[in-house]
Amino acid sequence: AVGAEEIIGLMKEGIDDQIIKDLKYDVPLLQGIDSIDLPAVAAAAEKKYGVNLSDADVSVLKTINGFAAFLNGKMK
Repeated sequence: AVGAEEIIGLMKEGIDDQIIKDLKYDVPLLQGIDSIDLPAVAAAAEKKYGVNLSDADVSVLKTINGFAAFLNGKMK
């Protein structure tokens, strides 16, 4: 199962460490990261977990916990 820590790990590839440190697992991602960064994180998740995420899928990824839960649902 994918957890919040794995999502944070994906973010570390392109987002400043200080921004990542300030993120909360249940707070909307776009309050912490740039809207341009979210698709990059989604692309990293696609590559790592072998799932396909459409633009519509990415638009519903609101929090780190939600992102992890969504990926877990996709991988079933």
